[in-house]
Amino acid sequence: MLEGKTIWVTRPEGQADTLTGKLEQAGARVCKLPMLAIEPLPEDADIKARVLDLDHYQLLFFISTNAAGLGMDLIENYWPQFPVQLDVFSVGPTTASLLESRGLKVHYPEQRMTSEALLALPALADIGGKKALIVRGVGGRDLLATELKKRGGSVDYLELYRRVCPAYASGEIGDAYRQQRPDAVVMTSAEALANFKDLLDRDNLNPPDVPLYVSSGRIAEQAKQMGFVQTRTMPGADDTAIIDSLKESL
Repeated sequence: MLEGKTIWVTRPEGQADTLTGKLEQAGARVCKLPMLAIEPLPEDADIKARVLDLDHYQLLFFISTNAAGLGMDLIENYWPQFPVQLDVFSVGPTTASLLESRGLKVHYPEQRMTSEALLALPALADIGGKKALIVRGVGGRDLLATELKKRGGSVDYLELYRRVCPAYASGEIGDAYRQQRPDAVVMTSAEALANFKDLLDRDNLNPPDVPLYVSSGRIAEQAKQMGFVQTRTMPGADDTAIIDSLKESL
């Protein structure tokens, strides 16, 4: 089990509390070290116009819990009655749960939280002529949009936040590593992994020494290229997938 194991959780501030509680209940010592910070973008004319045009779309995608929370707050400001023609999609069960709490019916992959798994849903097999709106942060992968266009759809983005590296003092990560050396570092974002690697380099820590638990093969490949050699790929980024993987191997 996880009794006495030290787990580093790298989710953004405020998004790791439930996972942390479950890990601590299982006996783990949890160190929360966010590797991404979420900065909402100001609501400008372009964002407002995109939301007001929501009834022009047939497909609505939320890429993360941040996208779902910020997106629904914005949509509800302008649409007291959610547009009935919209089919709503999310990348996985955690984001879907947030959307369902707002009264929406959501299509999502139950096994893997990836764009690839999302695209495999039967509801997206035939979308010729449909318009899709993807709610996300600035940047990110274009796989979903590219594939939707290949299938005959048109795609717009509604970008509501940016992801930045949290501010850590020089030596802070190194001190944490020496004081509470992790048995596992949970990483569910490629961008968070890049920030983590930069901080390790700054504090003269070696990637081969760090036991990584990542949420996808894509992140595992990125970790390999960065020099991490103790990498385990979990079946997803949700709490259950993370905890089951940790219990299985630690």
